[in-house]
Amino acid sequence: MSIDKNYHHFLNSRRWAQVKRIVWQRSGGLCEACKAHGIVTPGADCHHIVPVETATNVREMERLAYDPANCQLLCVPCHCAKHRQMGKGTRRLTAERAKQRQERWADNLMHRFTTSKSDGEPTS
Repeated sequence: MSIDKNYHHFLNSRRWAQVKRIVWQRSGGLCEACKAHGIVTPGADCHHIVPVETATNVREMERLAYDPANCQLLCVPCHCAKHRQMGKGTRRLTAERAKQRQERWADNLMHRFTTSKSDGEPTS
C-alpha cells in the first residue's frame, strides 16, 4: 500500500465507500479474476487496475482513486497475485516509487515557484 497521505485520505473517505459499493454491485459480489476463469469465488478487495500512486498530481490521483472503471473486485488470493505480478513490495520497485514521488514533489515545487512570481515578468 502506498504511504502517500492523499492516497490514505482517498481510501478513508465516504466517496471511496460509494465506489466500492458500485464495484461490488457491478461484479455481483464475485471475484472478477476468478469469474473470468469460470470459478465462483466471493470478492473481498477492491483493486485499482491503474495504481493511484502512478499519478503525477493530486487531481489525477483523485480521478484514478474514485473511478469505478479503474477498479475491480478480487478475492484475497487474486488480489495478492495481482500485486505480485505488478512487482509491488519488492525493494527495487519501492525505491523506484520513492524516487518518482520525490521527483513529482520537486516538479510541483518548481511549478509553484515559477508560477507564483507576482512581478509579471516571464520566468526562465
